[in-house]
Amino acid sequence: MGRPERIGIARYIDPMTHESTTDRACSGKGEDLAALVSVAAMIAALFAGSTALTPLYGLYQEVFGFSPVTLTLVYAIYVIGNLAALLLFGRVSDVIGRRPAVLAAVAVTLASAVLFLFARNLAALEIARVLSGLGIGVGVGSGTAWLSELIVMEDKTYASVITTGTNFVGLGIGALIAGLLAEYAPLPLRLPFIVYLAALGIVAVSIWRTRETIRQPGRLGGVSFRPRLGLPPEVRPHFVAPAVTGFGAMALVGFFAALAPGVLARDLHIANHAAAGALFFELALVAALTIALTARLASRRAMLTALALMPPSVGLVVAAQWFGSLRSAIAAACRW
Repeated sequence: MGRPERIGIARYIDPMTHESTTDRACSGKGEDLAALVSVAAMIAALFAGSTALTPLYGLYQEVFGFSPVTLTLVYAIYVIGNLAALLLFGRVSDVIGRRPAVLAAVAVTLASAVLFLFARNLAALEIARVLSGLGIGVGVGSGTAWLSELIVMEDKTYASVITTGTNFVGLGIGALIAGLLAEYAPLPLRLPFIVYLAALGIVAVSIWRTRETIRQPGRLGGVSFRPRLGLPPEVRPHFVAPAVTGFGAMALVGFFAALAPGVLARDLHIANHAAAGALFFELALVAALTIALTARLASRRAMLTALALMPPSVGLVVAAQWFGSLRSAIAAACRW
């Protein structure tokens, strides 16, 4: 991955007066590292909420009585919130500052978790999923820019590695903890979200104490909410290959996040919620490690390798269902 030259914070913005000072070298590497950890932990925490439902979907099906198709829609409706975040709120943190935008995203995610906690019908789950997508879209977009500004080095790939790595770490931890709580603790549809709300509270306090990097934050009224959809002309010819690769990869992630628990219960006769969470945790952990180990790999080679691995992964998923093989399911997650 290569060793970063220096990590630091370029400017300090006082949270009360919003007045900037010069580079605070005297803050020391410890505070610099704490700022990076806070933002990275925020990204992981937001993503953890999106997969906390993975081992719980079977329980929701039993309680609410919806079909596998409806289950897929509950999972996919999350994209509505993501699109709203990208199209409408993508530039908010550039104007009002990284910290206010991230705190707003955490607040939206808190509202989502509260809805999950008290959900009594399918509509509550759908609204909660949309809010979760919105919170993640705003929070992660702002957090990625924040990390890039906190890292004082010319090569900003370090920020991308942190973002994508913590993304998968959060996804995996959310599924694993929810599965363990659902299987071995009381209130399986409540306790995971009580724990998650507590975690979000800690993240909010940590983010509030993290230094702002926008020198002169403006007001929300200065933000343009007009949707912007398009690509710079020089990027368009190179866009299709990464888009296809990303689509295929995230389609497999979606399968493991939404439908794999059902496959385990129906075809492999494993109804253990912890096992469902652990299977997705394995996939996410392998993905995070791969991101860290291949950070310096050329984009073209990385995409070709990913595309070459996808067909065998899908084949192993089919084999797992056909033969009722847990080993095939685990191998599919690792090969992904």
